[in-house]
Amino acid sequence: MRELRIIESDRGYVLVSEYWETDDRKETDYIPIEDVNGEDDCMKRLLEAVAEHFGYSYNKYGKNNINVTFDKLGHKVE
Repeated sequence: MRELRIIESDRGYVLVSEYWETDDRKETDYIPIEDVNGEDDCMKRLLEAVAEHFGYSYNKYGKNNINVTFDKLGHKVE
């Protein structure tokens, strides 16, 4: 089982991944996602990092790659 926590920071986000090593040691990885090019870019990189953590990766020749964009108009929710 994989677990990933997302913590919002003043500079973006931090992904925290905890797992057990084969010798029963608990390890923790901290993956910073810094806001350097604006909020949209930071959110895109955050979502891509989450997808990568759970096994999704970009395939140059694939037809089903994850693509996060902010180029569409939203819909009004009532």
